[in-house]
Amino acid sequence: MESPKRNERVVIEIDSENDDEERMAHNNDNTINRLNNNKHSAEANGVYESDFYDLYSNNNNTKNSPNKTNNLRFSENYTNTGIGPRPDFDDDENEQGRDDDEESDFNNKSVPVNELDVDISNVGGHGTNYDNEKKESMDRLRTVSTKSSFTTYAKSLEDDDGSTIFSGDTFDNTRFPAQHPQLKYVRRGNSTVRPKPPKKKATKILTLDNPIPKGILEVLPRRNSPEFTEMRYTACTADPNDCVEEGYSLRFADMNRECQIAVCITMYNEDKYCLARTLHSIMRNVSYLCKREKSKVWGPNGWKKVQVIIISDGRAKINKGSLDYLTSLGIYQEDMAKSTVNGQAVKAHIFELTSQISIDDELNYISKDLVPVQIVFCLKEENQKKINSHRWLFNAFCPILDSTVVALVDVGTRLNDSALYHMWKAFDMDSNVAGVAGQIKTMKGKYGLKLLNPLVASQNFEYKMSNILDKPLESVFGYISVLPGALSAYRYRALKNHPDGTGPLHSYFLGENQENANRDVFTANMYLAEDRILCWELVAKRDAKWILKYVKEATGETDVPEEPPEFISQRRRWLNGAMFAALYAQLHFYQIWKTKHSFIRKFFFHLEFFYQLVQFLFSWFSIANFFLTFYYLAGSMNVIIKHGIVLFTFFKYLLICTICALFIISMGNRPQGANHLFISSMVILSICSTYALITGLVFSFKTLKATDTSYHVFLDVVVSLLSTYGLYAFTSIMYLDPWHIITSIVQYLLMLPTFVCTLQIFAFCNTHDVSWGTKGSTKEQKPKSEAVVKEGPDGQTVITGTEWPQDIDKKYIEIRNRLKENEVVKKKTDPVEKNNDYYRDVRTRIVMLWMLSNLVMCMIVTQVYAADEISNNKYLAFVLWSVAALALFRSFFSMTFLFLQYLRMIISYKHKLERNGSWRIPKLSLSNPFKGKQ
Repeated sequence: MESPKRNERVVIEIDSENDDEERMAHNNDNTINRLNNNKHSAEANGVYESDFYDLYSNNNNTKNSPNKTNNLRFSENYTNTGIGPRPDFDDDENEQGRDDDEESDFNNKSVPVNELDVDISNVGGHGTNYDNEKKESMDRLRTVSTKSSFTTYAKSLEDDDGSTIFSGDTFDNTRFPAQHPQLKYVRRGNSTVRPKPPKKKATKILTLDNPIPKGILEVLPRRNSPEFTEMRYTACTADPNDCVEEGYSLRFADMNRECQIAVCITMYNEDKYCLARTLHSIMRNVSYLCKREKSKVWGPNGWKKVQVIIISDGRAKINKGSLDYLTSLGIYQEDMAKSTVNGQAVKAHIFELTSQISIDDELNYISKDLVPVQIVFCLKEENQKKINSHRWLFNAFCPILDSTVVALVDVGTRLNDSALYHMWKAFDMDSNVAGVAGQIKTMKGKYGLKLLNPLVASQNFEYKMSNILDKPLESVFGYISVLPGALSAYRYRALKNHPDGTGPLHSYFLGENQENANRDVFTANMYLAEDRILCWELVAKRDAKWILKYVKEATGETDVPEEPPEFISQRRRWLNGAMFAALYAQLHFYQIWKTKHSFIRKFFFHLEFFYQLVQFLFSWFSIANFFLTFYYLAGSMNVIIKHGIVLFTFFKYLLICTICALFIISMGNRPQGANHLFISSMVILSICSTYALITGLVFSFKTLKATDTSYHVFLDVVVSLLSTYGLYAFTSIMYLDPWHIITSIVQYLLMLPTFVCTLQIFAFCNTHDVSWGTKGSTKEQKPKSEAVVKEGPDGQTVITGTEWPQDIDKKYIEIRNRLKENEVVKKKTDPVEKNNDYYRDVRTRIVMLWMLSNLVMCMIVTQVYAADEISNNKYLAFVLWSVAALALFRSFFSMTFLFLQYLRMIISYKHKLERNGSWRIPKLSLSNPFKGKQ
């Protein structure tokens, strides 16, 4: 018998008559007992695979027939350089040609196709009837006795350097690693070879496997693998940048599965309802991927290509209800967490489980129409902000998973069932796409009742118009200024740094590295919107031509602030970060010329930069423009009625006082400490703007037949305003999404002065505040637990200081019952902070009273001894017509985006018809076009 040659990859296939998945879950007791005996020895060598049991379950009579062997089929034409790129096709495509539905860039074109690489789509199927040609190859096959352990056999297939010749299990066959971490990872084309960690470091890692509660185990449809029945806990003492070098791994990587999508959910102290809403929607997305049976990439086993990662920022900050939720799924077991390992502080607690059940946001257990979902829960020991959570994702987990696409989702976001697929498909269809933005929607509540809150309705209108005008415009140009953290995705290969260490991720994490360092106000505020920096670095990446796209089919509903304090704090960070990040991009526009973008693309980039510059200038002078617009519209009251000057003067000075008061309030108070003052200013601004708008409209209709040029100027002003909102309505109708015009435009108009004045003033007055303005949290004590990992006298690894939970079932029932209880979270206020708020409030009231009393006197004197008449105002006409022009510009490219999208759909449909032979254009005769028809 000829043994496999060195540097040749071997694929194992087991002849069997039946591979039914349900039958595999009910193997006889003899087989299961034998597997359990061999399990630990196999795990020591890295064998930990869902299909590990399948190797033995296909022969139930082994005990009675000890001499019976399993025939193993080998494909010897795979070198350890990796499996060559094989085109994968999605949906109902065949392998005769490519179109827009074909996978375009998951195969790295820089990796040459080895002449020995062959198609492996039909390798590894159990119970397949092979033709004569394949049967002849049986003479070259090796046989293995079922008495010998799998570990022994796996070692016999090692190379001289100790690396295995096994591969993964997500290439349409059963493959598994035999010697992890010696395994050299093979990914489709875009491969990275993981370095072999030192044995001394690997043996110091605390990794524990513990059974899940029986209450969960009994309802599982699949129990044929430890990934379903055992929760794995790893106490990570390394920095995220050093996890791979220190030998840390994930169960997903131990199985050597191909990772197409890694979904990251970042959370802080959100409740169980937010977490349930997001995680359940992601599970439905994974089920949708598995339902695409005609796909060459997804299909029934598509869940093996998706890894869900939940990263919580701070062990003491996480909501207790969220931990109860994860415990009810079997993912989290509190008693397993350790504070130190061998005297080193644990930086993150990593829990892993492949879950087959879900709990929705109404806390109902759901298992119907769901598939297994591989979940990693990373509970950080310390609260180090969201950017540090992303460092765990990109620097610790992604190098292990080597994912093609990395999707980012904020906890509380509800994805539509096909969101992940549509985002993945955007990368699949265009190899130049580095990132995609999903469509963010606001949660309107049951029957849309939340829209009764003007704050929610105005944000709903703002989000909708951004999805209809701004995102499509930027997508046409190829540069989206920000990919929303609530729902976005990146191509991991595009995020990687250059060999010299510079690149997108390097620039992205500078914000965290400078957290405790001395830095200027510009840099500090810029990294409040570090995701904008990441978008710019991707598009301007040296020697590359990455672009960003908007995918409107991928939608995510998110909860928006419903109270002014949270709303103002959130927008303060957004506005300051966006302004300084926009300045950064404007000042570094020359980096575009160091890329490989085409000249036309660079031209459109510069056109977009000019558009953003104009927007920035209007934003900078927004307070002045708002006051002048009010001044001249409200001043028309002098012409309408005899004593209109009285009303005009009253509202003019009321607006001036309110704006001045906002400066004082913003400099001296937190929104949480001056809630009533901010609400009062918002109400006054809304009244003043409504008065000016009504006055302007009444004046314009009364002067329609006038011939004086001054009146025509005002007529132009009103027409420009109406045309702006008319374009909003037109584009919304074209996108088949006009309902926000009906339900939210009135609230938006009332809240518009708040967006312009209150938010802008507060943001500028707090440029010194570079905090994230996170939600109120409660401070809890972290439990202490220590563990020691050392080598025993017999060479085996010994773990001391670890108490295994003995009554996990009882605790599970207790937590499951507690999950249904209504959770009441009492916000604890720091007495020192509360006292400071009181002092700030008293100081603000005294200063405001003193300043306003002096200001009122000045205004009275000025009014008595000076009076102006209304004249031609070309400035106001220019400002408002500029707003209308910008709206027209946005609308034009929004419609361009829509046209290109429909054009691509038509071309794709035409290609499908051509492949199916259904596309036929009849050639009609001019003399008799109906010839041949009866």
